[in-house]
Amino acid sequence: MKSPEFPEGERGAFSAEAVSSPTLPSRYYHDPQIYLQEQRSIFHKSWCYVGHVSQFSAPGDYRVERVAEQCIFLLSDQNSEIRAFFNVCQHRGHELLSGDGRRKNRIVCPYHAWSYGLDGKLIQAPHTDQLQDFDLAEFALKPVRLANCAGLLFANLDGNADDFATEYPGLAQTLTDSLPAVESFAIAYQFDYDIEANWKIVVDNFSEGYHIPVAHRKLAQVLDSGSGSCARQERRYAFFGSRSKAGYEGLDLEPGLPYRSWTLWPNTCMLSLPGCANLVVIRMAGNGPDRCLEHVDLLAEKGGVSPALEALKQLFADQFNAEDIAIVESVHRGLKSLGYDQGRYVVDAADAWYSESGLHRFHRLILEALEH
Repeated sequence: MKSPEFPEGERGAFSAEAVSSPTLPSRYYHDPQIYLQEQRSIFHKSWCYVGHVSQFSAPGDYRVERVAEQCIFLLSDQNSEIRAFFNVCQHRGHELLSGDGRRKNRIVCPYHAWSYGLDGKLIQAPHTDQLQDFDLAEFALKPVRLANCAGLLFANLDGNADDFATEYPGLAQTLTDSLPAVESFAIAYQFDYDIEANWKIVVDNFSEGYHIPVAHRKLAQVLDSGSGSCARQERRYAFFGSRSKAGYEGLDLEPGLPYRSWTLWPNTCMLSLPGCANLVVIRMAGNGPDRCLEHVDLLAEKGGVSPALEALKQLFADQFNAEDIAIVESVHRGLKSLGYDQGRYVVDAADAWYSESGLHRFHRLILEALEH
């Protein structure tokens, strides 16, 4: 197999070895053509987080989502199976649904009233009885592949992509081992952020812990950076474990409680913070080369919001995610400076807690997807 030709910047060519490689040239974070290529080559072909099973409690429940600027909807059918379809009528292309809600037994296009069952089949098309060679069965909604991983839902626009379990082997097991009740979790809080930064910068920031003691002083009070270890590294995801320190206002933490994090290709990061059973799922969606729409689902056990969960929500939303947004927006501005093009990955042979090896792996996947 021919060795890939990696891009060059002012400090030389990106390298397959993190210890000797400069970082991505800054143009990868603001070039409009690279952004468009990412949409086609990455997001049209990857498994992307789109929701949680708890959002579909009854037949007919639906939610509209966007993946790589493509509008889709998720729907619970008559058998309570969650399906996904492109959100477009097969008559003239009008969008069928918006937001979220419930349909009793059919979806009716608001343009010409073509009607579809909850299984996506066209069941009625007014005034088409005179048409030649017109078959309702040929105009079903176009399906989108959907995977359920421990209650988390992932969609893939590419009908020929490898199955989710093949792409992310053992991921569900890491979730259920870390959080035995995760499959019965529900969404306790949701947050949306419009960030003035390229989507990759936001993922970059979640891919390394090097900045935590410097930029997240309160989070550093909670986490013992010296206890970290990479529990599992696969091609499409990494699972990392650490432990808590004692003492954070609102959290009755004992030393050694588990902290877990996951980074999933291409744009999903997850955290389970110490203090109570929880999972924070973060999706970074590009909105042009210079903006990122970040959506967060904070999942927890059903039965109400506990003081510990409220404290964790404040720690995440009001403290360190706000700090991260300020960081990534500053980095985005800096990457457009004439005074910067490339830096270096800080790594070590032992893959210590501060190592940026995960950041390098993410960038290599980017370049491979773009066929550099």
